Amino acid sequence: MGIYIFTAEKLYKYLEEDDRDPNSEKDFGKNILPNMLNAGEKMFSYRFTGYWKDVGTISSLWESNMDLLGEEPAFDVGDTGWKIHSRNPLAPPEYIGETGKVDNSMIALGCEVDGTVEHSILSSNVVVEEGAVVKDSVIMAGTVIKKNAVVTYSIIDENVVVEEGATVGEDKSKAAGIAVLGRNITIGAGAKVEAGKILDKDYKGE
Repeated sequence: MGIYIFTAEKLYKYLEEDDRDPNSEKDFGKNILPNMLNAGEKMFSYRFTGYWKDVGTISSLWESNMDLLGEEPAFDVGDTGWKIHSRNPLAPPEYIGETGKVDNSMIALGCEVDGTVEHSILSSNVVVEEGAVVKDSVIMAGTVIKKNAVVTYSIIDENVVVEEGATVGEDKSKAAGIAVLGRNITIGAGAKVEAGKILDKDYKGE
């Protein structure tokens, strides 16, 4: 993890020098910091001992969300010792209907669950209709999982519609990879999105 603190004058100096260097890769870790060190600048570091995860890959993004779950989560957002201050969406409380079932999951404001949600993260205003199943997945804001659709081991971006009877992803135990759906797309009724597939356009199936 890198959190860097500079005076503006010092930062500008080394950025401008680096910009003039045709051999530079324009990278803090590879160029800016080594140049400062070689120039004898005073540099101090602090060893961080709290939770941190590099989310530079699809799998690490999924894992970091799963770290929020369980009786003793790796990253406890309910820890009163250090509160997280964020901007909440303008949304009603989450609603679990008569047919809804939620197990070991985190459900944000505005969600409506009439289906089944297991070991998953639902951002604000997500709808899981009756008969639909969401398992081992991360669902971003405004997405709708319609009746009898099944979403497994997937990451779904904002404002996606998974139509009735569609299937997205496969059980993570099969190690087939995480299915990923980009924002503002629709998965057609009865369509099957295979494990590990990445889609950024509407998909009606093969």
